[in-house]
Amino acid sequence: MRIVRWIDQHIEELILSFLLMLIACVMMLQVFMRYVVGSSLSWAEEFCRYLFIWSSLLSIGYSIRKKTILRVDSLIEALPFKVKKFFRVAIELVVLTFFTYLFLNAIPVVGMIKESGQVSPAMEIPMYLVYLSAVVGFLLAVIRSAQSLWDTVRRNLVCEVEMNNR
Repeated sequence: MRIVRWIDQHIEELILSFLLMLIACVMMLQVFMRYVVGSSLSWAEEFCRYLFIWSSLLSIGYSIRKKTILRVDSLIEALPFKVKKFFRVAIELVVLTFFTYLFLNAIPVVGMIKESGQVSPAMEIPMYLVYLSAVVGFLLAVIRSAQSLWDTVRRNLVCEVEMNNR
């Protein structure tokens, strides 16, 4: 159970850190090859671009989990407590619905790209592997949104119980 909890709390950090280190290493190698050796790598920029796409989409779930996703709370905070509780849950439901929609619509796109057999120009890797980042990223966003919704509902229930006990 501790391993599952650790994975839940750190999986995005681990993957994003690895991708960032890989981007930095490949770009340093590219600079070395271009300016010291005099011959640049044909695949380095494409590889880093695809890693950046993966890291961008994986970071959505991370930002939801860390509660750093962009949102405007000033209007909600000005509302009365009971109305505020309702809107917090409603917003979490909208976010969950939005990412579920994106996830479900990304799947057929990846399927179409896979069927097309398209490959990247420099590395000649299947392009569906790049597009798969949307499916994985939106799936993580759905999972993290569901967790955030559950946490919001649970906090609202605890607040309600505490208010009733006073």
